[in-house]
Amino acid sequence: MRKYLAFTRGSFMIGLVYRFGPLFSLVGNFVYLGVAYYLWKSIYKNSDTLRSLTFNETFLYVAIGSAVFILLKTYVDWEVAYEIREGIISVHLTKPLDYQTYILFVSLGQIIMSLLVITLPTILIITLVFKVPIPIGVGTLLFPISLLMAFVISFCFDYFVGVMAFYTESGWGLSTVKEIIILGLSGALIPLQFFPETLQGILFMLPFQAIYHTPLMMLTQPDQPLSIFLPMLAIQVVWAVVLFGLTRLFFEQAVKVLRIAGG
Repeated sequence: MRKYLAFTRGSFMIGLVYRFGPLFSLVGNFVYLGVAYYLWKSIYKNSDTLRSLTFNETFLYVAIGSAVFILLKTYVDWEVAYEIREGIISVHLTKPLDYQTYILFVSLGQIIMSLLVITLPTILIITLVFKVPIPIGVGTLLFPISLLMAFVISFCFDYFVGVMAFYTESGWGLSTVKEIIILGLSGALIPLQFFPETLQGILFMLPFQAIYHTPLMMLTQPDQPLSIFLPMLAIQVVWAVVLFGLTRLFFEQAVKVLRIAGG
């Protein structure tokens, strides 16, 4: 484990060197927050609550959701696909390292960097600029654990798309489709409460909601009883374990078709 933590530290240090990218992301996110604030303000103009959510809860959900989206955007799918296409992955396969674990800990360093540069400043902007308070409750304590599980689940989807490059030699199309599916079905853009009830039942059975909806609900409605949050967290853990195992099995099969030419 210690050798993998070295990759996390290295990835974090690289982020510090190339820090202008995250800073521009923060500026872009601030503009998005302004648009989202006035958009939802107009939607709530004639109503205090919609789908059992107040304006503050909805805006907080959308605002934190945008920060979490940037936080989980590690481009693992692009990196893995590139290494497969260029044959660089053969170097990793000869090292005494587990490739999936190596990529996971490299991504973790990027996550920590984004957390400090984008997520925490976004929370300050929400409270100081838009004057929307962040409620405190038992869900707040569970939020870091839920966010970690969301990272693992998101990583698994990205890693799966990247490994598909063994067969497709390109991950652009699959990556685009993956982004659309996750954004549309996870509650990243719009809280799942605004979907029709029949569709909600289907979405809650899929792993996508565990990436955004679960951690965001813990932060926006943290005063709910523990009996509500623990099953949500348990579902996240199950999906994280299952998807991590499935992607590992998929890699072991996909690597058999690796073809590298040169000399």
